Amino acid sequence: MTVPLVHTGHVFINFANQTFQWVHIHRYELPETGASDTALLAALIRDERFGDNYASVLGSDPERHGPYWRDRITPDCYTHVEAEGVERHLRSWAEQFAPLPEHLRPELQREVYRPLHAADRVYQLRDLGRAAFHDWGGVHNEFHEFVVIDHAARTMALMVAADD
Repeated sequence: MTVPLVHTGHVFINFANQTFQWVHIHRYELPETGASDTALLAALIRDERFGDNYASVLGSDPERHGPYWRDRITPDCYTHVEAEGVERHLRSWAEQFAPLPEHLRPELQREVYRPLHAADRVYQLRDLGRAAFHDWGGVHNEFHEFVVIDHAARTMALMVAADD
């Protein structure tokens, strides 16, 4: 079953504190059909915006996703995780090198933490290992990816937190 996704926008949060950390979020509207999470993840992986290496100015990259070859990513690469653990992990990541600039706290709360807790399900892209790295994969010190699905609100978000 092919699930149609409607891209509704994106947010880029640049920490701009010499840590080279950032969060990029793509938002989607879900169809009215009760598609399974597996079907939604498959639709996301097929979406043209998923082709992004997050490390070049090119933007679209049909062969790569983050540090991985795109064709190595399937819905089975995502693990269900709890929002509380994700928030703790991201808060720790965000302040590992320097204190988070105060002006970013409300933005991260609004754009990242609140949607995490409102979601029905949160999935994390597991570490696929070096064998799945594309030809210059691994340029990010850390790469964290979460898919946040809120069936009641009919929304899905792809959240990537990384540094370069």
